[in-house]
Amino acid sequence: MHRFFVTTIDNDRVTFSDEQAHQVRQVLRMGAGDRVIAVVDGSGWEYEVELAQVDRKRVTAVIQHKRPITTEPTITLTLYQCLLKRDNFEWVLQKGTEIGVSHFVPLISARTVAHPPRKLTRWQRIVTEAAEQSGRGCIPKIAPPVTWAAVWAKGQVKPVGFMPWAAADSVTITSALASVASATIKTVSVFIGPEGGWTDAEVENGRAAGIIPVTLGKRILRAETAAMVAAAQVMQMLDS
Repeated sequence: MHRFFVTTIDNDRVTFSDEQAHQVRQVLRMGAGDRVIAVVDGSGWEYEVELAQVDRKRVTAVIQHKRPITTEPTITLTLYQCLLKRDNFEWVLQKGTEIGVSHFVPLISARTVAHPPRKLTRWQRIVTEAAEQSGRGCIPKIAPPVTWAAVWAKGQVKPVGFMPWAAADSVTITSALASVASATIKTVSVFIGPEGGWTDAEVENGRAAGIIPVTLGKRILRAETAAMVAAAQVMQMLDS
């Protein structure tokens, strides 16, 4: 059943935005009597609704069933991703949302070659559509781009942060989490470098801030691949 994030629900009735109405009418070819899922971002509830009015003026629906959302992660995962070329970064936003990332923070490091966009509108649309497709109950937040220096200068990362690095020793995300009381961890940060990788100085800065350099295996992964592998490992270990 198709899923839409809506702004408000008024007296058991849902009114869809103009963009959503176009999708219902022209893309999905739905009509009165068809059903979709409506979600108010972060409410914890989803609503099965039946389309009541479908025309050029607007699309509305009436609530038929209300049920709690059970698909949101039990932990908060923040992905600090160094800016990549446009398509690659947008792929990270889409797939990271599907995996369960709660917050995205675009990073600018010493070897970052991509430049931040002037507007975040497209990025927000990508995570919204990915959240709808994957059955999320919350739309991930996207912070404005920040420099790596600004992140580590804030001091200790709590409670835990991981920094995949090609030259890391045998410590993995799994082994690091297994060595602590992982059941008590509710917030995790993952830091992914640019296409050219982290500099040695950046890794040492990360260590000083409490970020753990980890290996993702014997092979060298692309930055966008590393982001998904790391996020999936965190979710596998902690998202009960």
